[in-house]
Amino acid sequence: MAEVILSLDHVGDSENVARVIFSPSYIYKGRVAPTAFKWDILPSGDAEDYISVLREDGRDLSELTKSFKPRVEGDKRYGYALLNAGDIRSISDSKLLEEDTRVDVLPYPSKRYANHAGIKMMVKGITVTALSPISTEIMTVQKELAMKCSEIVPFMY
Repeated sequence: MAEVILSLDHVGDSENVARVIFSPSYIYKGRVAPTAFKWDILPSGDAEDYISVLREDGRDLSELTKSFKPRVEGDKRYGYALLNAGDIRSISDSKLLEEDTRVDVLPYPSKRYANHAGIKMMVKGITVTALSPISTEIMTVQKELAMKCSEIVPFMY
């Protein structure tokens, strides 16, 4: 598959993004678990304010993510699951969430990963981070993201 040129300032609703899956902490009964969508404190000490995903751009995700390290002891890099950007944004319209909860997918390209993006969540205008207290809103979004995932595609080693 040829590499696709991605917009640097917008992730389109028709685009798919991949969440790298670590096992066993991101898997429950063979499916993606809500724990795959939690905000973490980074090794640098910074609190994540988005959930990292990679935009599908035709590159081999297994090769591209070889350097990804698990954050949970005992986990290993297992594979990935796809989510549609429009489906992610539609979580904002869920009747299960407060009216002022927004979920979006934004590009966050880096020198190493031009296809890097993030799933961002805001509640009452405040961005959710790894330091945000766990709330019904956060747990609902995590569950909805997990439910919108494709089957897990295992990496071939």
